[in-house]
Amino acid sequence: MIVLTGASGGIGKVILPYLLDIDEVIGIFNKTQIQHLGRNNLVCEQLDLENSIEIRAFVNKFKNKFKSSRVIVIHFAAVKIDGLVANYSETDWDKMMSVNLKGNFLLTQALLPIMVNKKWGRIIHISSRGGECGDIGTIAYSTTKTGLIGMSRVLAKEYARFNITSNVLALGHFESGLYSKLSDTLKETLINQIPSKTLGQTADVVRAIKFLIESQCVNGATINIDGGI
Repeated sequence: MIVLTGASGGIGKVILPYLLDIDEVIGIFNKTQIQHLGRNNLVCEQLDLENSIEIRAFVNKFKNKFKSSRVIVIHFAAVKIDGLVANYSETDWDKMMSVNLKGNFLLTQALLPIMVNKKWGRIIHISSRGGECGDIGTIAYSTTKTGLIGMSRVLAKEYARFNITSNVLALGHFESGLYSKLSDTLKETLINQIPSKTLGQTADVVRAIKFLIESQCVNGATINIDGGI
């Protein structure tokens, strides 16, 4: 059973059909509905990842499904609000921390007892090479995306004894991600950072996810999928 957050936007929306070929998927969305794919193994669920009460109710709702299957959680849900440090608002900062970090933590925490009981689990966090590089104007985004790496390493060390792995995919620039919303000038700047001058392919992300699902020894790792940036 794959729990996919951010299933209605960005790369999450694009990889969803491929994940359905791997296992049953619960696609989580907040405001934007998930496109109907006509697949019997897809369940769409609206969930506010900033709300711990909703998250606990979600896990309780699907507890029988979770108990009868192996649980994989893939954290694609994220927001990005840019701005220079001197002018960055506290409201925007809190929003970024709440969605990108706290939401990831709360959902993972809620699913961990099920994984521990099954003695198997896979946690996959989605970070960003841009976030790790600390680009100008990305103070909150960079903080959250590097924060996920620390979170993942702690999870890996605490729960490896239960055959639970926690890893990070650090993505570069993809046509279907945030890149598509940028200005032409910024797009040119970013693509020039890639040695091949080509954007990432969704298939590369899916292959990495399959690899992490199948791998027990890969734990606490950050895998860059960025074309060599």
